[in-house]
Amino acid sequence: MMPGLQINIGQQLKLTPQLQQSIKILQYSALEVQQTIAATLETNFMLEVAEEEPIDFEVLDQHENDDDIAQHETEQGEPADLDLQDNITLTEEAFGTDYAWEDIYADRQLAHESTGQASRDQDEFSAPENYTAAHTSLHDHLTWQADIYKWPSDTLAYIGSYLIDEIDEEGYLRTPLSDMLLNLQTQLEEPQLTVADLDSVLNVIQQFEPTGVGARDLAECLLLQLKAQKQTPFHVTAAQLIQRHFDWLTYHDFKRIKKSYGLEDDQLETLLNLIQSLNPRPGRQFANTETEVIVPDLILKRRGQGWLVELNTKAFPNLQVNQAYIDLSDNIKDQDAIKQIKEQLNEARNLIKSVHHRGETLLRVGHFIVERQKRFFDEGEQAMQPLVLREVAEVLELHESTISRATSQKYIQTPRGVFELKYFFSSGVSQFGNEDQSSVAIKAHIKELISQEDPKKPISDNKLMALLSEKDINVARRTIAKYREALGIPSSSDRKKRVGLR
Repeated sequence: MMPGLQINIGQQLKLTPQLQQSIKILQYSALEVQQTIAATLETNFMLEVAEEEPIDFEVLDQHENDDDIAQHETEQGEPADLDLQDNITLTEEAFGTDYAWEDIYADRQLAHESTGQASRDQDEFSAPENYTAAHTSLHDHLTWQADIYKWPSDTLAYIGSYLIDEIDEEGYLRTPLSDMLLNLQTQLEEPQLTVADLDSVLNVIQQFEPTGVGARDLAECLLLQLKAQKQTPFHVTAAQLIQRHFDWLTYHDFKRIKKSYGLEDDQLETLLNLIQSLNPRPGRQFANTETEVIVPDLILKRRGQGWLVELNTKAFPNLQVNQAYIDLSDNIKDQDAIKQIKEQLNEARNLIKSVHHRGETLLRVGHFIVERQKRFFDEGEQAMQPLVLREVAEVLELHESTISRATSQKYIQTPRGVFELKYFFSSGVSQFGNEDQSSVAIKAHIKELISQEDPKKPISDNKLMALLSEKDINVARRTIAKYREALGIPSSSDRKKRVGLR
């Protein structure tokens, strides 16, 4: 081994602080955004709540709005210009840029009219705001992702559901695949099923959110998270260390790590910080530790024969930069004070712009959902259409991860109730010669048919299959059984037994 110099040329993507904050704000629920705003107001003297002013809502043409918003998006679904780290001088021009809340929430209204432009004089119908407690468990979150994933076969979908049932609250799969194989072979009556088949399905589940879920031990959990991040030399070293010498980390044998990987003290610190930033219990974020109040981000109102989607103007306070401090800045000579003002100004402007971008993204996604699921709002669950993240991402020219963030823990208040945006996503069940049916719609049909059955003669799954076929819904009996169990409805024999016990 001889010391030497080496020059490497490469490209590296770095997230600016503003971009990181914008991603976090988009991912937050409305309640978490409120908490973030409240915490910032307490520490940032450049941010203040503006006085309330009357808001004049306008219904913008869909295409004009899309063109306007597109200027703020990149192909990856993030703001096109979020880096506000350029030089700032303490002048009126530098401090004058501001974002009024009405610019964010009043002029971004999108309407969907099923029969053309509706008259604004028509009586509107909107349900009263319904604030309820909600909790999404890890199992529910994984099941939702599995439902909208396009599995090659019903067998693999069933295996995926089985594996998700075995994942504990911390996100780990503790049961060996070999043990589960025996049960699955019996249930599916497929003796040719192998551990490799289960492993391939597990690999799919390990790509779900939260990152690191489905791991069988801590090392695998950390490796899954490293693999999902932007790769750097330290990511490669961290992965090698976890794979080959995880016990060195366990016993804090840092001298051996430095010697084996040729690291300096500062490099070792960076490596350890990277590993410590990973989440050893990815499922904990879904633990039901407290009651969460639902604050709807979007409101859906009827306008004549169509629908109007708008942001909830009451969700957040009206923010602006404190003009009084800007006016006083010309008399400040102390460099430390000037530096602090710059930092506080950047933080205030970045927060306002991040919330602005969040509102635009939610409004675009909400408008697409309403346009796609308009029959649901008129007719109910049985009219739900298949919809997956990829479809929305392609139409809106955003990344799938952006759509995922914009639909998780984001709610829309409608005349039919308050729904999480991801509720409107469901996989399409393929049929021969017919349009694909949404799994939500099929479940609604099953629930309706069973509610109308004679309690003394419950409808079997085979009969349900025949009745659904009459509605041009052709699905396998196994799929019907899966959806019936998901609805918490016992089999026909169990339902008959219950009637006999009454």
